[in-house]
Amino acid sequence: MKQLTILCSSDLADEVRSTLNIAGVHGFLQLPNAVGNAPGAAAEHGRVPRWEAEMFVVPVPADIVDQVVARLRAYADKCDVEPCMRILVSSLDAVY
Repeated sequence: MKQLTILCSSDLADEVRSTLNIAGVHGFLQLPNAVGNAPGAAAEHGRVPRWEAEMFVVPVPADIVDQVVARLRAYADKCDVEPCMRILVSSLDAVY
């Protein structure tokens, strides 16, 4: 079992939900109304641009992780300001 932690701008949340549903993943946590910032981005005045973001915490069978990541990868690491997505894959020992 793996855990996906997906951080994305709000305009990509529908794509994340759709991808999870297509992959047959159920029982994930979605945290809307978070605030994100683009890694490495800073305005001239020194403040980091902030934008509305969402976070998904998803326990996923190991054989499905690659399918989900492959579909969402096109959005990852493109964080000029937004839309933006980060996908973190972690080992998960147990889900109760």
